[in-house]
Amino acid sequence: MEISLKQINSVSVISIEGELDAKSAPELTSFFNRQFSEGHVNFVADLRGLAYSSSAGIRFFLGSARDARQKGGDLRIAAVQPQVEKIFKLSKFDKIVQVFISVDEAVNSYNQ
Repeated sequence: MEISLKQINSVSVISIEGELDAKSAPELTSFFNRQFSEGHVNFVADLRGLAYSSSAGIRFFLGSARDARQKGGDLRIAAVQPQVEKIFKLSKFDKIVQVFISVDEAVNSYNQ
C-alpha cells in the first residue's frame, strides 16, 4: 500500500493505493494519527488507486471518521473503484460517510 498527502486549503487529501487489509491498516492508522497530532481534522480519502479493501479497511475508515468528527472535522471519501464501492454498499458504509465521485467534489463539500 502507498499513501501520499496533498493539502488543499484546510483539507488533507490522502491518496491510498494498493490494498487495504489487516496487514496494511495499522500503517494507515499511524499516518492518520500523525495528521491529527499536527492539527488536521478535515480529510478526503482519494481511493482511485485502492484496488481492494477488507473489513479491516472499513473499520479503519469508520474509526477515522469518528475521530475526525470528535475533533470538529470529518472524513469524506472520493473516487472509489467499483470493487471497493461494492464492499462499502454491502456494509452500508456509504450511509455513514459521505462518498463523492471526485476529489474536487469532496474537497469543495467542506465549503458548503
